[in-house]
Amino acid sequence: MSDLASHPILQGLEFGREIYSIEIHGNGRGDYVGIVREDDGPCRIVFRGPLVTENGRKLIRARGTLAWPKDTGT
Repeated sequence: MSDLASHPILQGLEFGREIYSIEIHGNGRGDYVGIVREDDGPCRIVFRGPLVTENGRKLIRARGTLAWPKDTGT
């Protein structure tokens, strides 16, 4: 994690153990969709957003929506 701690957006943060997994998929046109899963938990955060350039840096400007597995009634 030490390599991440050097990034300006993460300055001043303390880091604990890793508990989230993330998948990010592009559509080839600069838009991305992703899902964040907490290890062994039902909660998900689904996000989507475009790849943008801001102050000479490329980043994904995304918004997240809380999600959870559907109740299948079984």
